[in-house]
Amino acid sequence: MLAQSAAAHNELRMISLPDLRNIALQIFHRTLAAIDVESVVRASVRLSGDTLIAGETECDLTTVSRVIVIAIGKASMAMARAVEGVLGDRITDGLAVTNAVIGEAPRRLQVMVGGHPVPNAQSIAAAEAALKLLHENDGAGTLVIFLISGGGSALFEKPIDGSLTLADLQEVNRVLVGCGAVIGEMNVVRRHLSAVKGGGLAEAATHSRQISLYISDVNADDLATVASGPTIMGTATQDDFERILARYDLPAKFPPKVAALIESGEVRSIAFRRVFDLHEEKKTPEGGTPNSLRAHHLLLDNRRALSVAQDIARNEFGCIVEIADDLIEGEVEAMARTHLERLAALKAQHAGKTVCLLSGGEVICPVRGGGQGGRNQEFVLRAAMVLDEQQMDNVIVLSAGTDGIDGNSPAAGAIADGATVRRAREPGLAPEQHLRDSDSFSFFNALGDAVITGPTGNNVRDLRILLAQ
Repeated sequence: MLAQSAAAHNELRMISLPDLRNIALQIFHRTLAAIDVESVVRASVRLSGDTLIAGETECDLTTVSRVIVIAIGKASMAMARAVEGVLGDRITDGLAVTNAVIGEAPRRLQVMVGGHPVPNAQSIAAAEAALKLLHENDGAGTLVIFLISGGGSALFEKPIDGSLTLADLQEVNRVLVGCGAVIGEMNVVRRHLSAVKGGGLAEAATHSRQISLYISDVNADDLATVASGPTIMGTATQDDFERILARYDLPAKFPPKVAALIESGEVRSIAFRRVFDLHEEKKTPEGGTPNSLRAHHLLLDNRRALSVAQDIARNEFGCIVEIADDLIEGEVEAMARTHLERLAALKAQHAGKTVCLLSGGEVICPVRGGGQGGRNQEFVLRAAMVLDEQQMDNVIVLSAGTDGIDGNSPAAGAIADGATVRRAREPGLAPEQHLRDSDSFSFFNALGDAVITGPTGNNVRDLRILLAQ
């Protein structure tokens, strides 16, 4: 009935620009509410008597003497609370590593706050604590539940070589975030320089049963890239690593010790051996052989978010909706122009209707200046400039991160329309200068058009919502 009412309402009148703006904001906020991480995990993890059912995996808990839960990433608090709500005091120990303690902290897990978007001392301490916990409890009677979400690459880290310092790791992350590489490429590099990524963490629990559950912030089905794959080695090769290094001239930008390690060939020789100090004195655990249970289940990703947004736009607001599932990653200005072209084509096909173009992923947005901003706000600013250039009216563009964090700004993203650039020039805001300074947040914040949610405790990439009539 609601869908019919919205569609009929859409047929009767043209929707004003303020209404289109409100619809875009509501689609974004209602989508965030509908993909609540804790609810998603609770729907996928349950007990049936003494049997734990996680995704499609079943584990008889009568054969388990220890249950260890390790949660890593921006969604770790909500994931850990959900699993703790199911298992309760069956959990014997655990660790949750996050960028922000959002909501109630899990009671049975130690909580540590790592650094993001660059690692901090707690990021390294968290990785060492997790390795120690797994080392001390590894055995056939142990079940380890890994809860992995985006952001874990920086929040949880241990360098592959003891000569590398925290400052080296921080500079590597800064370079990667600002060089123009897509997330998959960044994580190939991170895996090759880390002792806990690329399956390194799972190696500390070789004789334990393992179940890994994922909230994904990467491309569809690429679980090895979520948090750089602490429990999955992935398929990227040394050749892939070296091609990415060359493509972005990374050795010349990395700290000298990192560049020297790469040049020496040491990364090639130790990347998949995973040398841990903790393993040097490790005794053969109970069971004696590696455990065969290695389950991996995706619980939530950008595709689910887009599907939810599509239902909201169509059923609640009567929009004609198209999901541009081919517009995932690409250079920011080209992506802005392509989205607007696709929106114009959709509008031409459905004259008199409100049309909605949805896409998700992450645009490529190299950092050029020292301002505040991020890829979502730059995407919207570039789109606003195209709207002004082409005098496109009755169009709304919103782009925001589902984690509530866009780059180094306090915003999740921004919203703009055909009048945004004209409104900005009146008080003397120059969009071109803000782009040169990577300062899109200051631009939108001055106009009241920054989308600010605060950290959401979720992370399934960005949502781009474009409306026209």
